[in-house]
Amino acid sequence: MKLIINKTERLDGSIIPPSSKSQTIRALILATLAKGRSILINPLESDDTRGAIDVCRGLGAKITSENNSLIVESNGVPLNVISKKLYAQNSGITTRFIMPVLGLRANFDEEIILDCGEQMKQRPLKSLIDALQTLGMNITSQSGHCPLKISGQLQGGKVEADGTTSQYVSALLLSACYAKNDMEIHVKNLNERPYVDITLAWLGEQGINYSHEQIENEDVYRVKAEQEYHAFTKQISVDFSSLSYPLAAACMVPGEVVLKGIDINEQQGDKRLIYILQDMGADIEIRENELVIHGGKPLQGKIIDANDIPDMVPTLAVLGTYAEGKTEIVNVPQARIKETDRIHSMATELQKMGAKIEEREDGLIVEKSYLYGSVLHGYQDHRTIMSLSLAGMIAEGDTIIDTAEEISKTFPDYVEVMQQLGAKIERKPN
Repeated sequence: MKLIINKTERLDGSIIPPSSKSQTIRALILATLAKGRSILINPLESDDTRGAIDVCRGLGAKITSENNSLIVESNGVPLNVISKKLYAQNSGITTRFIMPVLGLRANFDEEIILDCGEQMKQRPLKSLIDALQTLGMNITSQSGHCPLKISGQLQGGKVEADGTTSQYVSALLLSACYAKNDMEIHVKNLNERPYVDITLAWLGEQGINYSHEQIENEDVYRVKAEQEYHAFTKQISVDFSSLSYPLAAACMVPGEVVLKGIDINEQQGDKRLIYILQDMGADIEIRENELVIHGGKPLQGKIIDANDIPDMVPTLAVLGTYAEGKTEIVNVPQARIKETDRIHSMATELQKMGAKIEEREDGLIVEKSYLYGSVLHGYQDHRTIMSLSLAGMIAEGDTIIDTAEEISKTFPDYVEVMQQLGAKIERKPN
């Protein structure tokens, strides 16, 4: 499938952005580990969350949909797994978070296979595999990638975790309280810290006994063993990552757009984009449960340390082509190991549109540019595709982006939502 975008002269109206993928998948996994009946209100429906649901069902949870909610019923830990092979689709969060969970099975000595989609098979797992082997599990892989053959019990103990992506740390933290022994996790140079904060907020809500100290560039997390999660009811908040696309579009294109259902106190790191845009000169009003954007105002380029918001790199790159002067996106090398190398993909495709953009090892330097419509590659990456569509909205002429079916990974209704605001965007079969 492909997207066809024309220059959009005006955006107006109000929308409710989709719910959080990060929160939905964390909720599904915690509900599976907890004994009892949990209710997830307004969860995200997307390819990634469907992958997580399938895996949790394979772990023995009964999951049904009712009145815009997911009902999760589980017997808790030890898990009575009903499938010998689990498939996490292309969800990085699901794949990584489930790995230590598989050490909490009743039949942990029996080998189980964890597999994923072709795209996820290209993403690294080796450092998490090494950490879990230190903690007592047995994992056989194909050069540190899926499919994985997993057995053994999560014993606990002291372990070093790779801080390149927050998902490794969160994966260990989510399962730590069920380990046989206390767990002590040491992390140097932690990237994407807000995502770990989301995980810690869940532990806090569940009353889990843990501690965290930060000494220079090292974080140490300690979690007591023999604790458990309890069934819960949770309203899933709006996803600030998905919100970034209508937000950025509304800032660059004239009009008035209202984004509703916003919890500005949510821990998600990507809400920082709101404040970055305000600092650049965007007219954004933060009201109770909503943002009001008066678009088309000039923006000023800035130096942006994006270490804690790597998913915003593609969006920031497009904003850099609109902003006056120079925008420098720095300290985010982990953007290269997402669904694709987002530093390279954005530099390559925006250059096709006439952008003045320079690729750096840890980011991008972007200057204000006159963009023209082009035929672009989406790299099978939902964030690259949606960000390039923003560039198409401010470019002269037609922009065509391939692999557009991948937006269903996190924002299945993206095209319809943007059309509702007046964007000139449509889907077409290849």
